[in-house]
Amino acid sequence: RDHVWQLVGPDGQEAQVRHHPRYITDDMTALRQAALRGVGVVQLPCMVVEDDLRSGALIDMLSGWAPKGGIIHAVFPSRRGLLPGVRLLIDYLATHIQPN
Repeated sequence: RDHVWQLVGPDGQEAQVRHHPRYITDDMTALRQAALRGVGVVQLPCMVVEDDLRSGALIDMLSGWAPKGGIIHAVFPSRRGLLPGVRLLIDYLATHIQPN
């Protein structure tokens, strides 16, 4: 089955990369491990692979390109209220994610 990565370049140019993944999961840790083992190319947030990029274990194949923006929902169980750690994560995301 075809999968498509929608990307935006440094000059605002948009591109679609069609690919046929050998391995599909929504687990970022598993994707990172697969990339480190040479299974294939992955699209992951910088914060997940920053140490691997810095050490040279992984390389950024599309430097300057980023996934086309999407919507992020931060949800938590209302019965527990907004825990301090959740508040920190929401604040971090709001500060570090650039709006389109």
